[in-house]
Amino acid sequence: AVVSTQSTGGMVFGKDGSMWCSPNHDYALNISRDEAKRIGRELTYQDFAGMRDTGIQLNGTVYLPVEQDYLPVVIGNKGEEYVHMQATNSAVVVAHSTSASTPDHAHISKAVRAIAESLLKIGL
Repeated sequence: AVVSTQSTGGMVFGKDGSMWCSPNHDYALNISRDEAKRIGRELTYQDFAGMRDTGIQLNGTVYLPVEQDYLPVVIGNKGEEYVHMQATNSAVVVAHSTSASTPDHAHISKAVRAIAESLLKIGL
């Protein structure tokens, strides 16, 4: 799973909804196949309007897109919780954080971007 000292959890999944990390990991985000496919589709087509209209759904929680400052990383928020996501050719990297664990969300976005760039370098 995608975890740093500032992240509270993470996951890498295929745009087709397949899980690329074990969902049994202590820090794994529980993302349904349908949620993963929808996010993969929205990020592939950069459907930010759709994300704004319906939110980003992860584990039954709806996060509202709040920042595009760190593109290609998309950040969503619900209360004190944040999700940071970036798509590659065939996958999506997601990290979860809270305001308490991450006062500066740029660090989490950089970590997500680094993992996504590593996947892109190997053609994924």
